[in-house]
Amino acid sequence: MKLPYIKVEVEYREEETGAPGKVSPALIMGFGLHWAWVYLFMFNGQYILFPEADSMQLLLSATSGVFHAVALLLYAVFLKQARQLFDTPAHIRRNRAIAAFLVACATLLCMAGNMVSVGPLAAALFVLAGVASGVGSAMLLMSFGVSFSVCDLPTIALCAALSMVVSALAFALTLVVSAAFVPAGALLCLALPFLELLCLNKCSADLVDKLEFSFMTMPVRTASFVGRLGVPSVVFGVLLGILRCCALTGPLLDLLLAAGGAESAFSFSVFAASLFACAALIMAMLTLRKSRNFAFRVLVPLIAVLLVTLCTPYGADGTFRCFALFGSYFMLEACLWVMYADIAQSYRVSAFTTFGFGHGLLSAGSLAGFLMLQPGGLLEAVSAEPMMLALVGLIALTLGVATLPNGAEMRSTLIRGRLCPLLDDQTDLEELMGGEVAASKPSVEEAVVPMPSDTPGAVSSAPGDIPEPATPAVQESPEQRAGRFKRKCAAVADTFLLSRKETEVLFLLAKGRNSAAIQEALYISAGTANTHMRHIYRKLDVHSQHELIDLVESMVVD
Repeated sequence: MKLPYIKVEVEYREEETGAPGKVSPALIMGFGLHWAWVYLFMFNGQYILFPEADSMQLLLSATSGVFHAVALLLYAVFLKQARQLFDTPAHIRRNRAIAAFLVACATLLCMAGNMVSVGPLAAALFVLAGVASGVGSAMLLMSFGVSFSVCDLPTIALCAALSMVVSALAFALTLVVSAAFVPAGALLCLALPFLELLCLNKCSADLVDKLEFSFMTMPVRTASFVGRLGVPSVVFGVLLGILRCCALTGPLLDLLLAAGGAESAFSFSVFAASLFACAALIMAMLTLRKSRNFAFRVLVPLIAVLLVTLCTPYGADGTFRCFALFGSYFMLEACLWVMYADIAQSYRVSAFTTFGFGHGLLSAGSLAGFLMLQPGGLLEAVSAEPMMLALVGLIALTLGVATLPNGAEMRSTLIRGRLCPLLDDQTDLEELMGGEVAASKPSVEEAVVPMPSDTPGAVSSAPGDIPEPATPAVQESPEQRAGRFKRKCAAVADTFLLSRKETEVLFLLAKGRNSAAIQEALYISAGTANTHMRHIYRKLDVHSQHELIDLVESMVVD
């Protein structure tokens, strides 16, 4: 507004934080059922489901952990070959069915080994069960990673938080049923992977199958990426293995059995811990979601408090100790899952790469922590001494948080071809460029390398280039034009480092779609769609859909 002798400048800036999109109930239920099965199979649920197989528990857990970690790492190492197994929705559903069958076979093999009890045959059955469970659960876990990686960060956190409650309910229900009638609990455990399969197929159809850029991802420098992501994953994995081993073994089991009603007390503690972890993660998402690794800022201090309370008189109570151990495990696992999904979403890194290296090394660290607590292990005294457990936990938390990658470190692992200074705010630019910020911010034309026009017969106008004779126009098929248009959108997304969801929104905007069509196509809410559109316009430095279309058309691709 301009008034006589007075100049008033009014600036209105819309909220830049993202709103949770449409939450997929199938994703929440399926992911919760997956972790319920993991707790039953690897959280020493065998003490109740398969009481005669106690002597084989170490063999089962070690075998399952090894093959689980190896299978996830193979996904990441052989990324190109793995993609050929997931090239169509039919192949993806087939692979999930195979994974669910392997997990169910692992339960059947455990039931058979429980009947044999001891001897070479029992050992062979439990080794086979460990192999089947490790490979099958890794395949299912990767499918969930793909579904999570296409969601917005608030949606990722919300789904992970609610999934913890679902997993605790399913876990507690199975244990209570098993306490009354063991075969019924084993049948519930057998049914979990098939229920999980139905949920996976549903959420994949809603979130993944209709996307245009699900396999157009940013390549990474493998060694640098593994170093940035692998160190905290291994450190936190060791702590997860220690917490898992202490959750229902040795002194804690004796405390619960001495108090009577062990199953009821244990189930109540697990459910209460899941509610506590769910509330903490949602609180972190609502308050700090704009920060990198926001979940760790809230949940790690809570984990430290719970570990310290084990050294107080409250730690002598079996129910409270179970609550503290499971609450710590839930929160740390949720933090890491949100971090992996956020990296895959924000930087468009393949979910196979992120979850393969990240969760694969996490599983390897968890197995190492579990083995350290076995008789003769390096940390054998930790499970019996709360003070030692708290000390080791605090050290692991400190090292893990200190090695977490920040935004600049993750961007340095990407192979992008060119740097676009428009993608970040001033603070991130200083961090990315080593404190040397350019005097002026380049325009879009400076950020995008000028290229010749797409018009057939056009020639390059770059200085020093020798014009080549115009080539005759080649008639393109509709499929070729559609493929070239997608490559233009991908080139813009790579240049300006758009997230996975922003790339999908860019593609629809460039096709002339409005907000309502984007909401329906991408299964997101109106607030989320508008937020993505604002972020895209800001990163590309455009002010209308027409300017965005012109920018996409100006890109030249092979």
